[in-house]
Amino acid sequence: MNTLFLVSMIVEAIFGIGFIFAPDALLGPMGVTLNDAATTIARMFGSAIISFPVLLWFVRKSDKAEFRMGVVYTMFVYYIVSTILLLMTQLSGQMNAMGWSVVILHGVLTIWFGYYLIKRTTSKVQRSD
Repeated sequence: MNTLFLVSMIVEAIFGIGFIFAPDALLGPMGVTLNDAATTIARMFGSAIISFPVLLWFVRKSDKAEFRMGVVYTMFVYYIVSTILLLMTQLSGQMNAMGWSVVILHGVLTIWFGYYLIKRTTSKVQRSD
């Protein structure tokens, strides 16, 4: 699970910093152009997702099972919602073919976090039998 937390921490740090300091450079290769208002919104989004690496840093150092699973649930919800939104954006033609890389990245992280949720649920069911 620590590997998952580390990978997610790195991904979100890169995107968070990119959205804060260079949203046009981050989104430009995907065919997305921003006006002034959209740039401000992108930077606000970056300020929100930059909190994920902080959370993931602390959870990697924790041995508290409830905290670790709380972070897994939190990140799973974020990734499943973002995957759906990114897929809708991609299918509507708002991003070029490069946009699929972000859709796939979020999809893979959704599945990876989902794996730990399923693993946790099945182990609870087996213990209660």
